[in-house]
Amino acid sequence: MLDFLTSFMNMGGYGYYIWGAFGLSAFVLITLIIQSLKFLESSETQLHSLKEKEKNNET
Repeated sequence: MLDFLTSFMNMGGYGYYIWGAFGLSAFVLITLIIQSLKFLESSETQLHSLKEKEKNNET
């Protein structure tokens, strides 16, 4: 079982490249998701602020 796991992780000698690329891709995707969520939150806050200003100007 341990030999199978070691062989799988090594991936025919290309394990460092494959797992490195996988890790880098995962890092980039997670960073993009976090950045997008922060931008969404700030956009919603700005929209709410603008709606409040518009509501106050109408009265």
